[in-house]
Amino acid sequence: MRSPWFVRVTAGSATGALAREVDWASTPLGVPSTWPTALRLTVEMCFSTRFPVLVTWGPELTMIYNDGYREMLGSDKHPGAMGAPLAEVWKEIWDDLLPSVEAVMLRGEPTWEVDRHLVTNRSGYDEDVYFTYSYSPIRDSSDEVRGLLDIVTETTERVVEQRRMRLLGDLTAALTAARDDLDALASTTLGLLDDAPDVLAAALYVRGADGALGLRGSAGASRGCEVPGDLVERVARTGVAEDRGRTVLVPLAGVVDVTPVGVMVLTGAGRRPWDDAYRSYLHLVASIVGAAVGGSLRHQLEVDHLREVSDTLQAAIVPEGSSVAGVVARYLPAVGDLAVGGDWYDVVELGPGRRALVVGDCVGHGLDAAARMGQLRAATRALLLEDRSPADVLDGLDRFARTLPGAECTTVFCAVVDEVEHTVVHSSAGHLPPVLRRAAGGAEMLLGGRGAALGISTAARPEAVERLADGDLLVVCTDGLIERRHETLRDGLDRLVAEVAAQPAGARTGSVADDLLRSLAPRGAQDDVALVVYRAGSVAADDVP
Repeated sequence: MRSPWFVRVTAGSATGALAREVDWASTPLGVPSTWPTALRLTVEMCFSTRFPVLVTWGPELTMIYNDGYREMLGSDKHPGAMGAPLAEVWKEIWDDLLPSVEAVMLRGEPTWEVDRHLVTNRSGYDEDVYFTYSYSPIRDSSDEVRGLLDIVTETTERVVEQRRMRLLGDLTAALTAARDDLDALASTTLGLLDDAPDVLAAALYVRGADGALGLRGSAGASRGCEVPGDLVERVARTGVAEDRGRTVLVPLAGVVDVTPVGVMVLTGAGRRPWDDAYRSYLHLVASIVGAAVGGSLRHQLEVDHLREVSDTLQAAIVPEGSSVAGVVARYLPAVGDLAVGGDWYDVVELGPGRRALVVGDCVGHGLDAAARMGQLRAATRALLLEDRSPADVLDGLDRFARTLPGAECTTVFCAVVDEVEHTVVHSSAGHLPPVLRRAAGGAEMLLGGRGAALGISTAARPEAVERLADGDLLVVCTDGLIERRHETLRDGLDRLVAEVAAQPAGARTGSVADDLLRSLAPRGAQDDVALVVYRAGSVAADDVP
């Protein structure tokens, strides 16, 4: 005969119905009507909440759980886990759980684990999973520990998403520094992917000047991700991605021409479900690499006879200098290329004492990059004139970039300075950090408010606020000002900080900008340079652009 109490507390849930069907008399717990008060109260709490809860009792730690916990058992462990010993259900990770179980059962000490990594086999395959959980003792009327209460939540999706976004951010930053050197680009890409938990193996194929497809390098080759050469050639020829088991072959889009510049081969690791989200992630990795490869090959696409047209276009899109008091802007086109490029700046008056400073850098160079740049610059100005915050502006640009072919991976720095509040509010989409020189001396990079380049992440944009004093100098530039072959981007940033710190305290803003260009812009630069210098507070009469 069923216990009325047990029928009542298990009503209204799928696992409750399952619990009523278990032959509890054949388990160490016995029939529910004989259960001690402590167990009855804990079981009632378990079935009255939707939060994942596991109750175990007795020497075998017999399991009772609710609907929330059921999801963590996968497709193989449920429904057999109800009324089964804990060690038997989780036998593949029992050695990992045992220290926490012993702390509770032998010493009565509660435990707490955050994002604990375990390798379970709950759905027919070994699976990397992460849990945040607390084990607590359940005591009987004599104050003896008789059971264990597990309050738990699975954090696998969050942990995996964070590490994937971290790789995308690292890849974007590293390729920004290496994009002018194809060998360095390939080495950097494969080095990062070799250590990536979600990428078992990778290979990068790039077209040469003769149009032939060649292997530029591979990562994790010993772990196996070889694919037939004719399959790689087909993807490069058709521009259509293909799947082969857990391996994706993705064409790398060109800068201007629709013909792919190469193919990225990526194999997913084996301890995560192979689903659409996993495929999309690997395709996104390939798109970032493809954008960088296309950028490194852009010099092959420049045409000398377009120089006059490009000069006119550049002057129309990014006018020389700045007409806003206290702000100086400079643009330096790459030597030997067209005078139009993907770098831009803008200074927007937002009202008395408020102005926006924007510096951006599109992937690529020449007319195609300039066309994208012009659209992004216009969209940025429109968003700013709606009185949006820097983070909101970058959120809007994210959405716009996803509709504009080739705009993904664009980097943008957006700031709003308020001379009444003496603040600068800023947000960065993968752009170089600005440098702030205090009027009292010394310079530093502003590292707050940083996020991924445009079109990569759907996460909310971060924002940072910095206090300003009269005379403080804020310097924002594109990477063309500081990049050097055979140097890291960090070396260039350190050099920029040192040069800004060394500027004379009374130097005019225009003089500071010109001096930075002379001292930092490399001769024969292979990339455009955009530079904005802002002086906070009251502007001296001779401090004009």
